Amino acid sequence: MNKIAVIIVNYNGIKYNKECIDSILKSDYNFVDIIVVDNNSQDDSIKELRKYFRDKIIIYESKENKGFAHATNIGMKYALENNYKYVLWLNNDTIIEKNMISNLIKCSVANNECVVAPKIMYFDYKNTIWSAGGEIKWIKGQTIQYGYKEKDLGQYDLHKNITFASGCCILIPQKVIKTVGLMEEKYFLYYEDTDYCKRIIDNKFTIMYEPSAKMYHKVSATTGGESSKLYIYYMTRSRLYFNNKYNKRKLMSNIYMYLSYFKKYIQWLINKRYDLIRISLNAISDFYHNIEGKADKDL
Repeated sequence: MNKIAVIIVNYNGIKYNKECIDSILKSDYNFVDIIVVDNNSQDDSIKELRKYFRDKIIIYESKENKGFAHATNIGMKYALENNYKYVLWLNNDTIIEKNMISNLIKCSVANNECVVAPKIMYFDYKNTIWSAGGEIKWIKGQTIQYGYKEKDLGQYDLHKNITFASGCCILIPQKVIKTVGLMEEKYFLYYEDTDYCKRIIDNKFTIMYEPSAKMYHKVSATTGGESSKLYIYYMTRSRLYFNNKYNKRKLMSNIYMYLSYFKKYIQWLINKRYDLIRISLNAISDFYHNIEGKADKDL
């Protein structure tokens, strides 16, 4: 049986870890090791993990928070060194269905050991889709997720080739990692999964969406939500970095982004969210000043 390493990055995720890990331990796929990489959490995450799970998980404590990609790379290096056939990236603010892992692996095996993404539902609205795979829209310089906020009526129940899979959950065979390499750590947060998907496709591997593999996501729970300052700063800066690196239409994509932000600025002004305007402008400025990794200012 193919052994799989589930890599969970934790940062102050004490509210989410137990429910996520419990769902993995209930999986019908038995050849699973859970690797939790802690990004220098300031809560009691590690204490609680050791209390509840003891020898059921592997814990690596990073002394510094260098971002999601850096922490994931620690887990992937461990998986390669210990010859795991598959790696599963999994956010800790998720719960997986019992057969999700086995269905992801079945899809990969049936399709020449491809990369596979599951159907991801909203945790709070379990019949509403968050992601049914996706693609990179180069003219906009961003990704889209199929089925986003749609009621699940079976319209995304066929597996298909995709060009983007959210880093919330991706199954990656060992042979893909050996060819593509590790994650790009310059992003710190967001778009590192988009970058990795781009490299997967560039190296002639396939990414598949598998609807029979299902999970539930407490969206952006550990970063404070999509209107948080942290989310806006890193999403803005990382989007610019990604497009500058890869996009042959980056002038068009940047114009599109700035126009979309102009609309947001009007809304933020109406709502007196001047802090969000400041944060997004800081992100743009930091990108053009080549500031990478963790922001050198408070968010």
